[in-house]
Amino acid sequence: MALPPARPVAAIFWGGLLAEIFDITQAFIGSGLLGAKPFRILQHIAGGVFGARSMEMGWTSAALGLIFHFTIAFTAAAVYYLASRILRVLVDRAVLCGLAYGECRASPVA
Repeated sequence: MALPPARPVAAIFWGGLLAEIFDITQAFIGSGLLGAKPFRILQHIAGGVFGARSMEMGWTSAALGLIFHFTIAFTAAAVYYLASRILRVLVDRAVLCGLAYGECRASPVA
């Protein structure tokens, strides 16, 4: 059985967008329960590039943190899409494999 027709832009867009929304929501809720504010979480993400200075950069680092987070999510979706062209199981069991991939991708970051 052949793979369905490739629609890479749509697959990467929707996969990245959904991954981003769920991931940032989880970060806001999980860290919020520990007292962190979304603004500080986004600044912390930008800290991967700017270091401790990101906490002094205000809205600039928060906006960049959100952009960095979206970039990571869309890149992860692109990698999954490219791998799915080779590994049929990623299409046949998309939900299970996608959830497992998301956890594996997030592990080094967390």
